[in-house]
Amino acid sequence: MNKKYYLLIYLILSISAILVIYLSTWTQVVKNLIVINIILYIIRKPLTSIISFITKKRSYRTIVSISVNIIWSIFLFWFLIEFDSTLFFAIVPFLVVAVSLNFKNIISNMVSGALLLSSDQFEIGDLIETNEIQGIVKEINLNYTKIREFDGVEIVIPNSNVYGFTTVKFTHDKFKIFEPLTREEFRKKRYYKEYIKLINKILTAKIKTTTYVKKLELLGSLDPNLLDEMLMNVFKVYEPIFGIMPDYAIDTTRFGRVRILLYVKSSNPTIIMNYLDSFLRDILFTLYPDRIYRDWDEYKKSLPETKLESEGDEK
Repeated sequence: MNKKYYLLIYLILSISAILVIYLSTWTQVVKNLIVINIILYIIRKPLTSIISFITKKRSYRTIVSISVNIIWSIFLFWFLIEFDSTLFFAIVPFLVVAVSLNFKNIISNMVSGALLLSSDQFEIGDLIETNEIQGIVKEINLNYTKIREFDGVEIVIPNSNVYGFTTVKFTHDKFKIFEPLTREEFRKKRYYKEYIKLINKILTAKIKTTTYVKKLELLGSLDPNLLDEMLMNVFKVYEPIFGIMPDYAIDTTRFGRVRILLYVKSSNPTIIMNYLDSFLRDILFTLYPDRIYRDWDEYKKSLPETKLESEGDEK
């Protein structure tokens, strides 16, 4: 709303408060409640603006706004009871229905968010797919879930669209393996209590591993042995980056074409997001170098020698 309309409303309310105080025949309690409600309505907007100027945290602004609205609601209901109790009990059911309809989505999101936080379907930092969106979970609260996609775009999804819908979780728990003590070390050190603690760690400690599956369809036919060799050359290059060597499986489609299922694994899903594009690019360049660099020699011959020399100097 435009600021001039706010000023007009505030002016009308101020005049109304003055008329109520000096000209109305209502009881003093009703007069005071009317004035208090007018003052609370007037200070809501300026108070929110002041809090926004003081702090940039959205949570503080939300707390102040909710607190002011709750206080205003208390005085408003008090005014209705003092003015006419029959009117109060007639209006309250309609207010309850209106509030429930207006805040239906918020209530649904909050309930879904509470269920998400308590059910441990996924956690912050997990790589998931939900609502046809793939990315890393960056935030989970009572209202929404924030996911960062592979291209860096952050998507905010209402919790009601997450809970109860199909969710693919690429990050899973994996039991951590501890090296047990040998019999000689156990007898020599006599770490009975410490060894029992170590056994408890073995049973309880878990680490997370992310396995991202990417489907690729091959164009034309390739020798299986040659395919395995070419892919392994790329896998060995990216093994130090991901921390785990990628793997693949071969599948066929209903049209007889060959499909590759790439299994990209890492203990850190962020690494997969950062290097997946370059990983797929190198696989493409390795499998189809002839198609990618087709007619490159003829193109180089058609270029002027000066341009080729300048390109060589820049390199």
